[in-house]
Amino acid sequence: MNMTVNAALTPSLKQHGPELLIRHCLTIDAPARTRLPAKVRLEHALGPELARELLRTLTSPRRR
Repeated sequence: MNMTVNAALTPSLKQHGPELLIRHCLTIDAPARTRLPAKVRLEHALGPELARELLRTLTSPRRR
C-alpha cells in the first residue's frame, strides 16, 4: 500500500475499502473529547435538513 496516513485521514467520498477502514480504525483510538458530537458529524455527512429528519424519525415516540 503506497498511501500515507494523512491521505487515509482525509475524508473523501471517493475512498473505498482499505482506505476507509484505516481512517475508521485510527479514529477509534482518538480521545473522545477531540471528536465532534454525533449530531454534528451526522449533519456534516448528510446536511442539516436530512440529519434533522432522520433524527426526528428515529426518536419519534410512535416508533416505540
